[in-house]
Amino acid sequence: MKTPDNNPATRRGLSINTLLILSVVIVSLVPISILGFKVYDAAWENAWREVREKHQSLAKNLAAPLFSYINDRHIALSLIATQLARHKSSNDKTNTKRILAEGLTQLNRFESMILLDAQYRIIDYASSYPIDTRQFPRLKLADSDFLDIAFKADNISLSPVVLNPLNNRTTIFIAIPVTTDDTGKPTQLLLGELKIAVIEAMRAGIHFGQHGHSAIVDQLGRVIAHPNPDWMNDYIKDLSKLSIVQAMMNGETGVTEFYSPFKKQDMVAGFTAVPQYGWGIMVPQPKVEVSAQVDRLLRAELTWALAGLSIALIVGFSLAGWITRPINQLARAGRRLQEKNYQSRLPETPSYAPREIQQLGEAFGGAVSNLINSREELNTLNRSLQQRIDAATTELREANSKLEQLTKIDHLTKLSNRRHLEDAMLQLASRRQGDSQTICLLLLDIDGFKTINDEYGHPAGDAVLMQIGNILQQSLRNTDIAARYAGDEFVVLLRTGLEAGRTRANQLRKDIEEHVFLYNGKELHTTVSIGLISCEINSQCNDIEDVLRRSDEAMYEAKRQGRNRVAEISQDIP
Repeated sequence: MKTPDNNPATRRGLSINTLLILSVVIVSLVPISILGFKVYDAAWENAWREVREKHQSLAKNLAAPLFSYINDRHIALSLIATQLARHKSSNDKTNTKRILAEGLTQLNRFESMILLDAQYRIIDYASSYPIDTRQFPRLKLADSDFLDIAFKADNISLSPVVLNPLNNRTTIFIAIPVTTDDTGKPTQLLLGELKIAVIEAMRAGIHFGQHGHSAIVDQLGRVIAHPNPDWMNDYIKDLSKLSIVQAMMNGETGVTEFYSPFKKQDMVAGFTAVPQYGWGIMVPQPKVEVSAQVDRLLRAELTWALAGLSIALIVGFSLAGWITRPINQLARAGRRLQEKNYQSRLPETPSYAPREIQQLGEAFGGAVSNLINSREELNTLNRSLQQRIDAATTELREANSKLEQLTKIDHLTKLSNRRHLEDAMLQLASRRQGDSQTICLLLLDIDGFKTINDEYGHPAGDAVLMQIGNILQQSLRNTDIAARYAGDEFVVLLRTGLEAGRTRANQLRKDIEEHVFLYNGKELHTTVSIGLISCEINSQCNDIEDVLRRSDEAMYEAKRQGRNRVAEISQDIP
């Protein structure tokens, strides 16, 4: 009979200690690995969301001041061109020189202003840098047909990035015709040279990370402002072959990836286009910086995973010793019992040993289940809270919008109210002295309105007021304002000259006279007496109360002349 081998070193198979440690390691690694993949995907999703929200928002936020910058220069150049056109007949070159010099210094909008004739000869100029007209009697822009296009245009033209031969620097011109011949063909052209340094200052204000920056290109994809000064000073850098630049030239907005010839690496960028002018703005950041954010998160996750695994191993060793210790004690007691020929009794095996293993499994499963349930409850609470915040924000915005409308609109006629009209006139009167413009003010009073109220009741009078409000609303242009001034009086502010104001005032009087006012199946007729006054902003319209008083006098003059007519104040307004 073969004697059993009682030496533990000669037995095959894994010990319970080893199996428990392996089980703890496996059970720990599986959720950590799954969680790691989830965290990795979530990290990249959050990184892309940040790019969309931050980079694209930065590009859009820069587009608005750029649009205002160009539009402001358009207005300034138009004012100077108007002054030059007024002095054309005098042939006074000194006067032309003065206008250009004052426009350059007082408006402070341009690097230079140059007046050309149809052969591109320099008639006169004002510049922040010296210009030798003997060396450059004509202005020729190499590789650009901008001057040809500008002389054929009816209004202001904006050039792409061109090389200025007068100072051999890249620049952008705005051009507007000053005078024309009998056929309407421009004979003189006024050029305004933009200050690229101002645009560069706007661009330089956007920087983030180590290499995140912004860049601005023109309608042809040429660099206007860029972190690389060589691309915007000494020669024209063309980026039109880049896919992101082509998208901006097509007027698109979004987020994309591209290879940067400046940084010589892949970039992630938000981009948009400047409306109407075709310029493009991009806000790129090296993709490696975005990846670095994800890598930092993964390294932190790995650190915590290793820490968790270390704790699990410690716990595993402790639990294995706790479970196997009574078994080893029983084995040693059995060997001693065999050596002593079964003279002694075996110690009692602890009854809790197998139960602890079962309880451990139940506790582990319960802990994971509780963790998942707690996370789901937390996510549900977060979503519910966000929904409540969004709903409250929407309600607040709607309430603010309604409140703002109530402060500007007359509740009955839906026209502007008196306060809104007076605020608009104050804004016009507060404009710069160089922004003179003629306006007309019409004060309309309904003839016999009290008779309508007495015969048909106040609801009939309200119906007449609302229908006259509709007639005024339909006659308005984008720059006009119609308001219910008081009771049965209406005021119409027209940003036009006196002749056009007379025409539109008589047309309004005729429209109201011919209109059939309906109320409860009855046809009503009425007319209006209109007082007309015309004045110039910043010269005759500074006193709003005086303007309104004189328009009221003109309206009463129309009443005295027999009603249903337009009367004007003939004397000048101080």
